[in-house]
This record gives sequence, structure tokens and C-alpha cells, in this order.
Amino acid sequence: MDEKPLLRFCSIAKRFPGVTALQGVSFEVRRGACHAWMGENGAGKSTLGKILAGVLRPDEGHFELEGRPRCFHSPRDARRAGIGIVHQELSFCPNLSVAENLCLASLPRRRGVFDRSATWARARQFLAEVGAECDVHEEMGRLPAGQTQLVQIATAVAGGARVLVLDEPTSSLSAADSQRLEELIGRLRRRGTTIIYVSHRMEEIFRICDTVTVLRDGQHVATLPTAEADEDGLVRLMIGRPPAMRACLSNG
Repeated sequence: MDEKPLLRFCSIAKRFPGVTALQGVSFEVRRGACHAWMGENGAGKSTLGKILAGVLRPDEGHFELEGRPRCFHSPRDARRAGIGIVHQELSFCPNLSVAENLCLASLPRRRGVFDRSATWARARQFLAEVGAECDVHEEMGRLPAGQTQLVQIATAVAGGARVLVLDEPTSSLSAADSQRLEELIGRLRRRGTTIIYVSHRMEEIFRICDTVTVLRDGQHVATLPTAEADEDGLVRLMIGRPPAMRACLSNG
């Protein structure tokens, strides 16, 4: 694995009315890593992911992508730079087909008219790239959660994502769907995709992530290899005290 950081966060701060969501957050993400971001609710994990994906802009600081300072003005800017995100609250157009959702950013046209056959073909190609088996003609709103998430990941990968942020990706998945997601993460990493895995589920973190960053109250607490961490230590970092309530955190 390349030891040079793909991403470097530099003193990121983000404030909302009455709340400081992030303050002085600085750490690195290695190329090709599966890097977990952990913390209690409100620690700043999702806010940082949205800044990286161009959904939000920092009030202070910046991040560097391949050594170049960046600050995206929109999700489109982030996608063009190779950053994809799958939010915890999956976003899609439920009344459109799987194919139309997959190709929505650039619907194929022929002589200025929507080309349905080209759309179906492109969608099947996108799904095949992530090993998803979905009927491209099916309405998105009719798909189960596991397939919906795969479609969203396929959309990000098809858009050229070199960095994929997965925000609480297994929160609504069955055990079987979670297993398929882990297999997909492995395939994406072998292709060179860097995964940022936002979660509080310890067993998943230790199973699939090689690095973990802990945020607490909007501040960076630690970044370390998962091989050097244990559950009690991570909980202590997350809550700032001995892990007497570890079971509650693990299941929350």
C-alpha cells in the first residue's frame, strides 16, 4: 500500500447556530485504506464526510487531495475530483427506474431524445462493476434497502469515485446484505478505491478496516491502526472515560 496520504485534513472547523460541529480537525487517510471514522452521535463524523463530498463547506481549514489543497463548492465538484458518498439516509428518485437513477447525471441521448436502450445498457454495466443484480427497469422505490444501497454505490463508482464515503452503511441492512457489502468493499479496494467507513459498530470496524480515527465533541482524538486498538480503548477515546457503557455504545 502507498504510504503517501491520499487525503490530509488540515484544521477543519464547522459551526452551525449554537453548535460547533468540528474544531481544528487534522489527520490523514492513506491511499487504498479502509479507514473507519468513529465517535458518538454528534461527534462530527457525518459533518466531516459532507465537507469532503462537497455537501458542506468548512468555516476554517481545508483538506488536501493528493497533496493539492481543495475546497469543493458542490457535490458535483467533489464527484469530478473522484469523491463519492453514500449517505445514511439513502437519496434517490423513488418513482424513476434503477437505470434512470444510475444515469441521472448524464442520461444517454440520441439525436436529442432520451435513449432508453442505451440507458438500460449503461445501467447494467454500472451494476455489474459492483456485482449487483437488480432489474434495471424496476422502480427504485420498490427495491429493498440492500439493493438500494448497492445502486447508490454503483452510481458513485460509475462516476469515477476514487474515494468512497460510506456513512453508517449497515444501519438498515440484514446480516446477509451486510456480508455482501463487506465483499464489495474488498473488491473495490483491490481496484484501488479508498474507503472511508463511518460507523460505530465495533465488530465491523475490526473486521474490515485497517485504520480508525476517533472524533469526540467535534475534535480529532486519535488515528491508529485497528491492529493496535481494542474495543475498550476505542470506547474510552470516544467518550473520554472508562467504557462502563460499552454494551450500550456497541448496540446504539
